[in-house]
Amino acid sequence: MRASTQPAGARQSAADLEPITRLVADGTARRGFRPLSDQAWVDLVHGAATTAVAVQVSDGNDLVGYAQAVSGLDDAAAWTVETVVAGEAPDLLSKVGDQLLDATRTAVRDAGGAELTWLVQGPTATHDQLAVAHGLEPGRRLLQMRRPLPTGIDFDIITRPFDAGRDVADWVRVNARAFAWNPEQGSWTEANVRARMEEPWFDPDGFLIHDRPEPDGTVRMAGFCWTKVHEATSSSPAVGEIYVIAVDPDFHGLGLGRALTLAGLDNLASRGITIGMLFVDADNNAAVTLYDKLGFAVHRTDRLYAGPIDGA
Repeated sequence: MRASTQPAGARQSAADLEPITRLVADGTARRGFRPLSDQAWVDLVHGAATTAVAVQVSDGNDLVGYAQAVSGLDDAAAWTVETVVAGEAPDLLSKVGDQLLDATRTAVRDAGGAELTWLVQGPTATHDQLAVAHGLEPGRRLLQMRRPLPTGIDFDIITRPFDAGRDVADWVRVNARAFAWNPEQGSWTEANVRARMEEPWFDPDGFLIHDRPEPDGTVRMAGFCWTKVHEATSSSPAVGEIYVIAVDPDFHGLGLGRALTLAGLDNLASRGITIGMLFVDADNNAAVTLYDKLGFAVHRTDRLYAGPIDGA
């Protein structure tokens, strides 16, 4: 098997993308979820990442492994990598994964990176072993929580559909305020939003906005619940995701987070979706407690492995 490394920050041609997207599609059909995060997928398809490297491993004829790494917005020395391997067999995952991580660490070090985080969806014992072999320690856990729909729970909140012509800038402002503690989410720009608006799953009717009046009579965006439908595959039914949900800090304490969650789930159920899903950091005790009370249960745990890059 042979590994090759190249920049990944520009929009690639359809011919260059085809083997990578086919590898991702095969993994999606096999595992029931896309093996690249939404951010990595947008970076790949739309060329959204400005500082990135990609590694491909081929067996001579076919692409059997792909890795994509991007530097942090607030810390150019901190990089995050995601990997895709053409199969789940431990021997294949170990061999190809080792090549991907080894080549990625070298490329990131050469680009000035000093720290590497490996995001793995649904990690196995083989992923744990690979992480240790490359000096990466288990770090944050991301929980995917699910519940059946409809909820049958009453809520009282007025929402409206997202207006692409006037809401993008306001949404970026509220998102930045709500996620000031989380640079990954809080640093989204209008370009990040518009890239997702180009995705086939985007539906403004499932992007709920809640406005509140100000004392001077003006109306202000107070919160939102952005939903996303994952279409059914051969191994998974259709699932409706609470994609991003937040409340402007000026409106905390009014119960809007709970109400917006229920409004989003109700919107998904109205479209025939019978399973609701969301992601939450395992250490976010307040959010995990809220979702537990709303009938969610942990379906899958993703893991971030992190560590310094030797010689950086």
